[in-house]
Amino acid sequence: MSPPGSSVRLFPARVVRPEWARKTVTALSDSVDESGIDLYRVAVDPDAYADTPVSLYVYRQTVGGASYSGVVCEVSVQAVADGRVRGHEAVHPQRVEALVWHHATMDGPPALVELLHRAGPEYTRTLDEVQRSEPLLDFIGPHGIQQTVWRLPEGDATSALAEELGATDFYIADGHHRATAALEEWETAGKPADAGLLCVVHPMDGLRLDSFHRRVPGPVDPDALIRLVSEGFDVRETGRPTVPVSGAIGMYVGHRWFELTDDEERPAGVAGLDVAVLQARVLDRLDPAPGGRTREVETIPATASVDQLALRCDVDSGALFTLAPPSTDALVAVADAGEVMPPKTTYFDPKPATGIFLRR
Repeated sequence: MSPPGSSVRLFPARVVRPEWARKTVTALSDSVDESGIDLYRVAVDPDAYADTPVSLYVYRQTVGGASYSGVVCEVSVQAVADGRVRGHEAVHPQRVEALVWHHATMDGPPALVELLHRAGPEYTRTLDEVQRSEPLLDFIGPHGIQQTVWRLPEGDATSALAEELGATDFYIADGHHRATAALEEWETAGKPADAGLLCVVHPMDGLRLDSFHRRVPGPVDPDALIRLVSEGFDVRETGRPTVPVSGAIGMYVGHRWFELTDDEERPAGVAGLDVAVLQARVLDRLDPAPGGRTREVETIPATASVDQLALRCDVDSGALFTLAPPSTDALVAVADAGEVMPPKTTYFDPKPATGIFLRR
């Protein structure tokens, strides 16, 4: 077992049976419906699960030839309250209230919170060794993502792993609203010492980190926009889209591609992020839309086709800005400073599936 008071604990679970996995496990769904109804669309059939002893688990998702592995454990809600679990996104109170209501009125599989940490030797050794052994579960799950699970039973090695994890700081990759809801529930319940949050802990580089691009619907005057961006950036025409990198922003306007860079020393924290610099130097200074309307800026996942986005700009004479995701070091700096990133700055993938684990 984990030491008393440890922020990371083994936990008793019911784990989905292999023959039920494909029809029971679903993709994580943080519903946009803030009423809280059907936040997680998973029907629980008791026959689909088997009791397992107190354990930790290694959980791997494989998609597109790449694998993403982490350790599933219980993290104390006290660690969230103490700031040992830190976030970098703002939360919406209505969504938090919806989750609190859902947890109080419905009995379903918990949605894992994804955490990042600086992996230590026990963590690295465990993942390397365990993934060469026979898994407890191995099946093709939602969206064709392979889901593989190994159980780490009680013992000296598992205790050493839990102790190492309990001594580190965590950074939320996905699940800011779930962590905040758990904190509210904990406070309402009188702050019980045994309250925990089921999490999957990845190394700092253990997930795919994507960004969001910005598109300004047209019409946009290309010459006026180029003059505006030239006030805050060095502007170089590239003739084609370039792969965004930190410190360089792509721009498409008037059927032409440009790269925007600058030699200024960026401030630390949020203010120095590409997305914040673009907002302050360009997007906040755009001329109003025709008719005096407010300019609406679209946020679009970086997984979208840049060629298709450029075609949309050709159709409505709009403009596109392509952004690289901030580094995990930048994310950590923001979280450590207690700041929050602008909305739609980062996107971690893949999300953990829902329905593999039930708490006992």
